[in-house]
Amino acid sequence: MKITSITLVPIQTHRRTGSISSHLILQMHTDEGVTGLGEISDLDCYRMYMPDVEAVRVGIEKIVLGRDPFAVQAMHNEMAKFLHNYFLSAPSYPPFTPASQIAAGIDMACFDIMGKALDTPVHTFLGGQVRDAIDICYPLFQVKAEADYERNLGYIRELLDQGISRFRYYVGVDFKKDEAFLAALRDRFGDRVMLKALDFQARHYWKDTLRAYDRLKQFGFEVIESPSWREDFAGMAELRRRVEADISEHCSSASQAMAMIRADAVDIFNVTVNSGGLLQVKKLVALAELAGIRTLIGTTQELSIGTAAHAHLGASMAEIATASDPVGPLLYAEDVVREKVQIRDNQIAVPTGPGLGVELDEEKLEALRAPLVEWDRAAHGAGYVSD
Repeated sequence: MKITSITLVPIQTHRRTGSISSHLILQMHTDEGVTGLGEISDLDCYRMYMPDVEAVRVGIEKIVLGRDPFAVQAMHNEMAKFLHNYFLSAPSYPPFTPASQIAAGIDMACFDIMGKALDTPVHTFLGGQVRDAIDICYPLFQVKAEADYERNLGYIRELLDQGISRFRYYVGVDFKKDEAFLAALRDRFGDRVMLKALDFQARHYWKDTLRAYDRLKQFGFEVIESPSWREDFAGMAELRRRVEADISEHCSSASQAMAMIRADAVDIFNVTVNSGGLLQVKKLVALAELAGIRTLIGTTQELSIGTAAHAHLGASMAEIATASDPVGPLLYAEDVVREKVQIRDNQIAVPTGPGLGVELDEEKLEALRAPLVEWDRAAHGAGYVSD
């Protein structure tokens, strides 16, 4: 089997908050009629250097045309010549680069082809299935104004009605407002709501995070995410010695993993397929396991194609430390597949069909086709919750 061509379609989808996210949907075609799906997800964080779609397509074809999609490691060896340092080094926040996400889309499509060709799910190639569902939590962006309190609380009620009761909350624009909101959340819903994590987004020095922790620990969260300025692993280690919650940080490269291990900085690696693909992230999972560090599955919030890849990753992991973060099929109002990946009762169901287990809907894809860059609209994210 050989790869014959690539189709790359830019799309926009609406988040339930009203903001818009941009993605690239990748189709990898072969000479045996099997087409693999990949996703380059949620690209708005690259607003100042958004990739050119045609240039990316041409670049991907330069790497993959004529190659065997089963030879995934050889594909990564070739990608490493052009996508410099996409896995060897990368920032911790955001935990990926355009290069790593392009590599992830290629890798994802190769695994999808392998599964479809052999009529087996992708997790078969990742070590086999350990579980058939992955625990998840839903992201809540921080409040910035009093109007955000009721909006968020009303949104949480809708999610509770859908069986979603576990959340992680972004903090740090205003810790007083964060405390007031979390108090209102507790008063309104009591123990119906589980708070997995507070995510500090690497915006604060670890001493400021410690002061915030002392103020907010009354709300009973399990994990502190991205608790200090990027690469401040010494600060994370010091914070870890002083708090009862687990410390988690995005781990997206080999150099980052080794630095955090040496510094004894974290309890949990937050890993994501976006860091270069399934093959590469399995290496980080294995490294964490050997170093005695637990893992959870992170996200940039993918559509169903990318979410399916994360579900197959989770299905194959020996252990997952706590609830993971991919909930794109719930977060986005639209999708590009015939049937979304199923999320209910705080879990993603691992797709059971061949490959990634999702089927592209060409009509939905065309309906969502749109440019990647629109400068007259705000990007999504915690900084854009309020008007």
